[in-house]
Amino acid sequence: MWHWITAGKPSDMDQYAEVLACGLAAGKTIPGGVRFYIQFGSAETRECCASRGYIDIFRRAGVTLVEPGCGACINAGPGVSTHDRQRVISAQNRNFPGRSGPGQLYLASLLTVAASALAGRITAWQG
Repeated sequence: MWHWITAGKPSDMDQYAEVLACGLAAGKTIPGGVRFYIQFGSAETRECCASRGYIDIFRRAGVTLVEPGCGACINAGPGVSTHDRQRVISAQNRNFPGRSGPGQLYLASLLTVAASALAGRITAWQG
C-alpha cells in the first residue's frame, strides 16, 4: 500500500506535523511497505516548514519529501501507482480512473491521510 499527499500549503503542513509528531511521541513511524510523500507547494512553504522544525519531524517519521512542482495528481513523479493492486490515499482534489496510475485512489482529509500512513491502513485521526 502506498500513501501520499499533494496538498502543500503551510496550514496543511501544520496538520501533517501534528499527526506525525503525535505518532513519533507514541513510538510510531511509517511502517515498511508504506510510502508517504509530502510535496511542498512552494519554496516558501518549504522554508516555513524548516523554520517550524517540521522537516525534522517528517524525516524522523519516515516521510519522503518532494520539492515543489507537478506530481502524482497528474500521474507524474513519486506516489503514482504502478499496478492495479496498489492503493493510494491522497488529499489531492480530484479522483478519476487513471489520474494517479492504475491503482485504487481514495481521497481523504490531510489528517486522515497522515494517520493512515502511520497505521499502514486507512483509518481516522483520533487526535
